[in-house]
Amino acid sequence: MPIVSFWSTVESTQTSTTSTAVAVANAIATRPDVGYKTLLMQTHYNNFDMETSYYNMNKMSSKGSLDIADTGIDALDRLLRSNKLTPENIPNYAKPVLKGKLELLYGTFKNDRDSYERVLETMPMIVDYASQLYDMVFVDLNRGYGNAAMTQILQKSDLIVLTMSQKTEVLKKLFKDVEDLKIFKEKPVISVIGRYDRFSKYNSKNIARTFNYKKPIYCIPYNTQFFDACNEGKALNFFVENMNADIATDRNGYFISEVNKISNQIMEELKSKLVER
Repeated sequence: MPIVSFWSTVESTQTSTTSTAVAVANAIATRPDVGYKTLLMQTHYNNFDMETSYYNMNKMSSKGSLDIADTGIDALDRLLRSNKLTPENIPNYAKPVLKGKLELLYGTFKNDRDSYERVLETMPMIVDYASQLYDMVFVDLNRGYGNAAMTQILQKSDLIVLTMSQKTEVLKKLFKDVEDLKIFKEKPVISVIGRYDRFSKYNSKNIARTFNYKKPIYCIPYNTQFFDACNEGKALNFFVENMNADIATDRNGYFISEVNKISNQIMEELKSKLVER
């Protein structure tokens, strides 16, 4: 089943890659008219922004409910190296976010670079296994390029969600990469501005015009309540509570509407490879 990589070529937190992946995964999972089961995972080093969008990691750790030795990527890495990993046992090491719709695979807890790099080597194979079981696999990839494992995951991907900001220096580098990197000629791409300010001079239409970009540029509007929810482990709750917010009268309605546009386009791009349960 399809693999979707959320990625930016620019090593800047302003591109909001993780929050974009979280928002889109939540939008699809909470829609009653969609029956896909998605696995959400990340490849970062010593970064748990994705996990803390759903759970209070410090609280879980202090209560002893977080067994890092038998959780997420680290557990799957050990199984793979011992030839015991199968697609069917991946859910045993993932965390259910919304039953039957969305699961989260914790990233590696390795806190030294060498150990992390060894786990990173097996991540492309883990993505492969996951794609055999889940309807969609969303991978929040490290920003930048040049890493062999990241390149393999991009090459396996059926779609790239390319994230960017409204900062001119970020945009200059990113659109040069779009022109120069071979992967953008090989894969379908959906471009998304994270933490979007629609009142900025650098709105999506002006950005497209400035850089002569012919494809649509989608937006994840900046929304204080959503980002607060991510900080508090309540990202899914935000979508459940606001999924019917009025776009005309509620700022959350505008946010949900824009995220749904991206979700719809992702499913449209992947429709030939998706099978609803």
